[in-house]
Amino acid sequence: MKDGLSVPAWATALGWSVAIVFLGSYFFVAHAMMRGLVPAFGWNLGAMATATFGTIAMGLGVIWFVALAELPEIWFIHRRPHRLIRQGRCPGCGHATREAGVDRCGECGIETTWLPDSYVFGWNAARRFGIALILGFFVGLIAAEVSIAADEHRMHAAIETLTNGNPATPASEVEMTIAFGRAWPASFARVEWTPQHGFRPEQMFPANGGERRDSNASRDPTK
Repeated sequence: MKDGLSVPAWATALGWSVAIVFLGSYFFVAHAMMRGLVPAFGWNLGAMATATFGTIAMGLGVIWFVALAELPEIWFIHRRPHRLIRQGRCPGCGHATREAGVDRCGECGIETTWLPDSYVFGWNAARRFGIALILGFFVGLIAAEVSIAADEHRMHAAIETLTNGNPATPASEVEMTIAFGRAWPASFARVEWTPQHGFRPEQMFPANGGERRDSNASRDPTK
């Protein structure tokens, strides 16, 4: 509360929810894309750590939204009162005062011409954004890892179906490589499966300047 003005609890909860969902969505996309760039399949702590480092670096792209968690306060305490006064209403509670010709609102007691100071970015905004950023980061990271695990489970299920539950089927019985495209937002990445080597993610940036594999792989059988 500032000088008699306060932000409704529902607005505070909504503001925090929007901030965390927005940041979580950003980090979900960022981490899933970073994992698509790392040539690893299945649970791999090294790949996860590498992708997480890249995701943290990409967090610099959201520092411009530092006032995101402050939006409810900006509106209810710094912007809404100006709008209410122009409408001839109390800047605090919105009760009509122009027609009554009073200098002080009979509902909340605030002077009818009083206006709060303009919004100034401060430590509280940085602290709130930091909390929302950390929560959004973990929400996005966990959601991305769950999505990746579900996508890889889809690939395993497809291979079991194609090989009648025996992924070790001899090469003579499975004549070509099976290629899978990862789920969005890492749909640019591809995973290939062969009876000899199992699942092998394609390297996006091959070493020694080599070209990406472009064999006669079959299309994703799940699509």
